[in-house]
Amino acid sequence: MTEDFKVLNQIIALEGKSVDELTKLWGTFYDYEPMSYSKSYLVSKVAYKIQELAFGGLPENTRKRMDQLSTNINGSVVKKKYKPLIGAKIIKEYHDKTYEIVVVDGGFSFEGEVFKSLSAIATKITGTKWNGLKFFGIKE
Repeated sequence: MTEDFKVLNQIIALEGKSVDELTKLWGTFYDYEPMSYSKSYLVSKVAYKIQELAFGGLPENTRKRMDQLSTNINGSVVKKKYKPLIGAKIIKEYHDKTYEIVVVDGGFSFEGEVFKSLSAIATKITGTKWNGLKFFGIKE
């Protein structure tokens, strides 16, 4: 069996694994916690690492070009926009009440309503204007 098929079989086998098994696999490849424990996120990142180890990572010139593209003309690094994974849950405790927000296609679901921003949800919860990323503890 060629290396390509071995890698393909390893990746296909990931779909049959539980989130616990995928989390353990994650720990063999990465020395930090995953951003999400959703199965699709874990499968995609572990599958990438399997391919990277088998076939090599991005070429040096590609990595350099990506670094260049992430820098403004004045030399400051471009801030990455927060893009949560669909299905992720955001939990916030505020005034002894727990609020749960689910990331959906096109926004955030809260109490049966879809909002385009976390700021709108934070404002609805508190009654005052808030930066949603700050309110939910995603950004300091």
